[in-house]
Amino acid sequence: MATEFSTDAASVQDAPALVAESAAARIVESEAERRVWLDTYDWSLFRAGLLLEQRTRGADATLVLSDLAGNPVGRTPVGKRPVSERSLPAGPIADRVLPLTGIRALLPRLAAEGPTSLLAVLDVEEKTVVRIAVDGPFVADGVVDAAVTRVRVEPLRGYDPDATRVAKLLAATPGLIPAGSTLFASLAVAGGLKPGAFRSKPDSKFAADTPAGAAFADTLGQLLGIVRDNLDGTLRELDTEFLHDLRVAVRRARSVLKASQGVVTEEWRGHWSGELKWLGDATSTPRDLDVQLLDFGPGLSTEELANVEPFRSLLERWCRRSHSQLNRALRSQRFTDLLSGWERDLARPGLGPTTAVPVGRVARDLLSRTWAKVGKMGGAITPDSPAENLHDLRKRCKELRYLLEFFACLYDARTYKALIDELKVLQDNLGGFQDFEAQWFLVRDCATELRGTKASIECLLTMGAMGRDLRHRQDAAREDFAARWATFHGQDNRKRFADMVATQ
Repeated sequence: MATEFSTDAASVQDAPALVAESAAARIVESEAERRVWLDTYDWSLFRAGLLLEQRTRGADATLVLSDLAGNPVGRTPVGKRPVSERSLPAGPIADRVLPLTGIRALLPRLAAEGPTSLLAVLDVEEKTVVRIAVDGPFVADGVVDAAVTRVRVEPLRGYDPDATRVAKLLAATPGLIPAGSTLFASLAVAGGLKPGAFRSKPDSKFAADTPAGAAFADTLGQLLGIVRDNLDGTLRELDTEFLHDLRVAVRRARSVLKASQGVVTEEWRGHWSGELKWLGDATSTPRDLDVQLLDFGPGLSTEELANVEPFRSLLERWCRRSHSQLNRALRSQRFTDLLSGWERDLARPGLGPTTAVPVGRVARDLLSRTWAKVGKMGGAITPDSPAENLHDLRKRCKELRYLLEFFACLYDARTYKALIDELKVLQDNLGGFQDFEAQWFLVRDCATELRGTKASIECLLTMGAMGRDLRHRQDAAREDFAARWATFHGQDNRKRFADMVATQ
């Protein structure tokens, strides 16, 4: 295990010379280096205890995977071009990283430049017995006044006593301090970066006696922040989850605003509900096409996938076109006005007549009404009900889900989780039912367009089989609905819900 030191402000620039003198070491290598730490936007590698960095020296670049303490667990040579999840060389690093990143892109999260030096401590026979690496002073991109240096004693096999002796010498050297954090952690602090920090939904922490206006404003403000967090990644199409998280934040905001009657003035509710609907509609088609391409042709053989390549190509063209249309909307003055108005009118306590009412009372009334609506709609669905009834129930279940999440901090965590878990199962069933139908229509529309092209009969026949499979899966979801509903809205859950809301 390596021993690391940092330097005080006076010694940060002269660390190699200081170490060479203190440890009677020889500088054998010194070169400028650029380091780029890569992770997904939601920090999937960091949360799994890993750091991935691309180190570039001159014409050479190396990919290094390490634990959070900075101990390497793998390395491989790579090119100088930025590494992405698609360009990771096959091997142990890719095998470790890709299952963690999933569908998210590897992005540069932190970058820094500085000199690196390698020193050797020699014995009387001029043989290296200890290596000392001096990294820095490194300066993170965009930070000009916070250089970071690390001195690392690297023991060689069979020479542990020599490494211990050198570490003691360095520990006693003025200007060197035992490192309290890694190079990455210190550079992150200097750059104002918070590794692991990520939000896809609001984190409400208000109390039952908090004025409703303050609670609604805080949640709507957090949702605005999530939209802004995901805007650049959506515009640049870095990965499909940026649009997903932006879209869900907009849906949550629409549900919260719908529930804000009396808390937010009717003028603001009416206007911003319409604007949020416009934004939600703008995200709908590109998200649907993203999902279709992410899960294209499940269960198809290699031959069948080759047959429907014209179908995939058509979906990709439609997807590019829909994202271009979305980007125009997101760069429009209307969207700019929406964000500024959202912050001005919704992310601050409103002026409605119930703004000062305790949010606990508002939560009880809202949840009770929404639960009753869901119960009435779900209980009325029979095997002969039209598909629209299940679609409407799905929407009401989403509203209930978002309200439960909004008010989660007011209730017992165990009871809340039990309700949410059951609701998720029902939502998965209803969501699958609608998705299979929407995908069937998409297959049909694409087949209609491809009939007028040079698409092969094999392509159209395979698409027909895909359509039949989607209908079968939709029918299966419908058959499962009754059991899912009976479990969700059974006696145990109804009592659990009633007991929960009665606490406010």
